[in-house]
Amino acid sequence: MTYENFKKELYCDVQETEAAQGRTVRLLEQHMVSSDPVTVHMINMINRRIYGSDIIPVREDMLCILWTVEKEEYFRHWPVRVLYEKYRGEGWQGVLPQIRTAFSDIGEEERLWPGENLRYTVCRKRMIVRPMNYDRHRWELDSAVYRKIGDVALVLHLTTGEKQSEQLSVPLTRNIIFPWKITGDKLIKEAMENTRRKMPPRLFLGSDRRTFFPYDQGVLLPEEEGQQTQITPRDRREGRNGYLLTTTARVNGAIAFFYPGVREILAQKLDGDYYVVFPSVHEAVIHPVNCIHVREIRASIQHINAIYGESGMLSDRVFCYHKNRRLLQLL
Repeated sequence: MTYENFKKELYCDVQETEAAQGRTVRLLEQHMVSSDPVTVHMINMINRRIYGSDIIPVREDMLCILWTVEKEEYFRHWPVRVLYEKYRGEGWQGVLPQIRTAFSDIGEEERLWPGENLRYTVCRKRMIVRPMNYDRHRWELDSAVYRKIGDVALVLHLTTGEKQSEQLSVPLTRNIIFPWKITGDKLIKEAMENTRRKMPPRLFLGSDRRTFFPYDQGVLLPEEEGQQTQITPRDRREGRNGYLLTTTARVNGAIAFFYPGVREILAQKLDGDYYVVFPSVHEAVIHPVNCIHVREIRASIQHINAIYGESGMLSDRVFCYHKNRRLLQLL
């Protein structure tokens, strides 16, 4: 199915389902203009959330749903291109349940954030950091607050609920944080600590192919209790298979590599320098430098990105961490 046909079928299916629930569904298409007040309201909400302004035209196709419960307004939106990539891999069963699940357990924490509540004291505990490929999403980052490391952008987000999913967090823009009088670097540092508390890092052997890892396994940080993965730095076969670094949630788990102290702990465990690549936004893979050639790693990561496409892609580059210099280098 082509993207345009998918877009039409998705809109019709969701519109028919949600209309029965009293929800308003709109498909906001790139560069569209509208005189419909509800559509304009949705466009403005997305632009305020992502870009901090009401006047920016729609930048990408979005499926949006709006409804009211007891005078409280609720809003959900999904980038259609992301849903299409999921459809191509999993079919409709990978798309429609995801949309319907978003309404299953809405509570007090998931209301829209009114403008008057976007104060630092209200938002500080809800700030997290999410990884994104800088080159492919540069236009989305025009107004975002982020730290760039190689081709990876660590983007400041605000959670609108306790679930760690894309629909329940929004980027914090420079316009929103300007009244706080706090630098972006300081906010990202604080948000990184929040993210680490919510989703601690976990390290597993690359040969471990389980799809689920217990919370108390793969422990990396010294202050946590649990079962650590046993590392054998001199085992070339083990090092060639690599080590999988993610988080307890395994969602946007590549962020674990950028937590404070994690790179240094990995260097100690591996007793030296190592390469790191990001097969997706959900994980990082580590290889000691003496166990594999960088050409092999580069070919592997480019192959993975070619197969799975851009929806979950984080980087197609290889990084090297130098233990003695405490330096992360983009190769």
